[in-house]
Amino acid sequence: MSGDGKSVRFYFRAGNLALDFVNTVGNRLSETEVRDYFERPAELLRWVKEAGLSLPGTNGKESMAPRDLRRATAFRESLYRLFLKQIEGKPALPDLRHLNDILSTQRLRMYLTRQSGIYQWRSEPTSNIEWLLEQVAESAATLLTSRELERLRVCEDENCGWFFLDRSRNLPRRWCSMEDCGNRAKARRHYERIKQS
Repeated sequence: MSGDGKSVRFYFRAGNLALDFVNTVGNRLSETEVRDYFERPAELLRWVKEAGLSLPGTNGKESMAPRDLRRATAFRESLYRLFLKQIEGKPALPDLRHLNDILSTQRLRMYLTRQSGIYQWRSEPTSNIEWLLEQVAESAATLLTSRELERLRVCEDENCGWFFLDRSRNLPRRWCSMEDCGNRAKARRHYERIKQS
């Protein structure tokens, strides 16, 4: 729940799981209205389910502890800096190390299996939080090593700060969502025109 007692609404509009994970801070660039959508472990667990992921479950339990939430938010902020530096054309070496640490831990547990004549990579599930961070890390790595990285954008709303992949035809997309940030920008422009007349 948010500070006002209502459940937050998660959005999956960025075009990449890792970007959607990073976009769980509302009004990130605002000086007064920042909202962390992961205030409690239950919200992190709800995000996992709404993202369409299923946790491996430790002893049959789907749960997250406060320390899991701290690890998730630390990784989220590390990814935010990494993607922002990418857009700015600057290195983010400590954050890249953080990502690589999670990826290498997962890779140590990977092994090949063969089913119905097909080989596949498998990884033994560990804790719920390890599994979640690894899924997000894989998504981030896939984006960082793909041509789609050229389509990475940050919303132009002055308070938003959300990332998205611009898959529009001529790459004209400016906002994370026309319904939210785009409409606010139109309303501000309209208000300015009225004020000046």
